[in-house]
Amino acid sequence: MALKKEEIDELIKKLRAKYTEYSQKHNKKWFDPSSFEERLSMAIKNKMNLEGFILAEISNFEKLKEKYEKKKKEKENSFSKEVEKIIEENNARIKKYPEIIFHHNCDIELSHFYGSLNEFISYYFPIFWILATDNQLKNTINILEEQLSSFALKKGDKHPRRIEDHILLLKRPGVRPIEIEKDKNDYLKEGGFLLHDIIDLCDSMIEMKNEEWNYPIQFRKLFIEEERRKKITDNFKAMTGYGAILKVKEQVSSIIEDFRLKAFKRNN
Repeated sequence: MALKKEEIDELIKKLRAKYTEYSQKHNKKWFDPSSFEERLSMAIKNKMNLEGFILAEISNFEKLKEKYEKKKKEKENSFSKEVEKIIEENNARIKKYPEIIFHHNCDIELSHFYGSLNEFISYYFPIFWILATDNQLKNTINILEEQLSSFALKKGDKHPRRIEDHILLLKRPGVRPIEIEKDKNDYLKEGGFLLHDIIDLCDSMIEMKNEEWNYPIQFRKLFIEEERRKKITDNFKAMTGYGAILKVKEQVSSIIEDFRLKAFKRNN
């Protein structure tokens, strides 16, 4: 049975509304109302069978919608896979460093960053004390060591002050996830500033003209416990003073790169 004019007009009205809805909510290029209006005007002008026209248009709209949804899903899946890939790559980078679990709810990135800094101050930073020759340099090294120690040096079962502060936050009743996330990000940011300070120290030392640093390091000046002494010796054996400075800079640069902290540099 042929459709009545009123029924055809109602179908045109509904399809027009669908095009408007989908162009606003989804994608105007895919669901362009003006293109539909042009085809409708052409059909009327050429005195086409409007029943056949509108039924074909409805069928085309449904096919277009199905195609759009498929493309959209493929794009979302592709985006999700890309996000997952980035997360996996980031996790692989940070897992190169020791992990220190300081609380059952501690963030994995924070625990590895803490571990990376603890490793650095334990087995890399002390080399500066072998190289330090003048009081000004010793003072700079001492200030940085104090800052790093309160930030990341674990002594036995005792965590540094900055980590203890974060543990207190994690234990606080009713603490909101956003507060924990902010403090974690603050720790990463503060750590980034400290690491860049060490890069600056390395650069300034490289510019110094110190004849002693052209020769292999003498570890007899390293007065620390035997276990740490052995690891530091293994890290820097057969290196000159300048070579050791470059190795420290390389280690710090790797931490900055792997934890994405390049932006956190002080404005001098």
